[in-house]
Amino acid sequence: MPAPSDAIADWPNWRSAQAWAARFVAWAVDTEGSSRSSALIRIGLAMLFWSRWAGELLLYMDQSPAGLLLAVNFFVATALLFVGYHSRFAAVWTGAVGLAMYYYFGFQLGREPWTHHHTYLLAVAALLIALTPCDRSYSLDRYLAVMRAERAGLAPPAERGNLWGLRLIVVQLSVLYFFAAFDKSNHAFLSGARIEQIFLWYYAGSDYPVGLAWPATIVSVAVVALEYCLAFGLPFRRSRRYLVLPGLAFHAIIYLTLPVYTFSATMALLYLAYFDADAVDKVIARLQGTGSTATARGGIS
Repeated sequence: MPAPSDAIADWPNWRSAQAWAARFVAWAVDTEGSSRSSALIRIGLAMLFWSRWAGELLLYMDQSPAGLLLAVNFFVATALLFVGYHSRFAAVWTGAVGLAMYYYFGFQLGREPWTHHHTYLLAVAALLIALTPCDRSYSLDRYLAVMRAERAGLAPPAERGNLWGLRLIVVQLSVLYFFAAFDKSNHAFLSGARIEQIFLWYYAGSDYPVGLAWPATIVSVAVVALEYCLAFGLPFRRSRRYLVLPGLAFHAIIYLTLPVYTFSATMALLYLAYFDADAVDKVIARLQGTGSTATARGGIS
């Protein structure tokens, strides 16, 4: 029987630690749901890998043996991830390439832009999506499975699977938000000084604008408060409804105003992991005017 597919939706009604633990385990590792949101994340991650590094990894850019080996692995792994052929293996391969770029080429060989947190987040997200049924929807794997079923006279395989990989993505994002806020919980940031420095560096130059101090302080405190709220509120359905739009707006603003576009786009994509997979499936089915796999399998638990 499918386990409840949303995080701790009714926590005030719990009566014991045992009930809490059982509910958490059911949410974390026993939930089955539609594979479509996982597949969308898989495709989006491949596109983000390309948008960030494809231009730097063209074969003529670095013709050393290590450079060519990295480029070939990058393009083959991400292409397989995008089309969804041996999708889970491709996700592990892509994540391993990302970690090699981060640790070896970035820190060991000194390619400083590759040491940034967006590299690590993309690599880890690719590894975690391998733990989802990302191969069962919108993929060449799905097409081949349907063809095999038709030849055998069987029904197409269900677009469903265990969603514990999405739960791990939720944990990763919450940890990221918490430590981003914790890192800013100091006088240097909360006073507005770091926001002022960023504004002067990218926009104002050496001319300090009149009246910048108070707005910078307000923005700094608001950013830290929002990140703490996102860390603890997004996993829960009741608070999520109030935080999704502020969270997406926050990433859209920093996407447009600061050179952190890859990180912002990755975070926005991974927000899909917060939502009930069957609910996402039903929205997709409604947009396409087709049947929902969730409805076909008995609805959302």
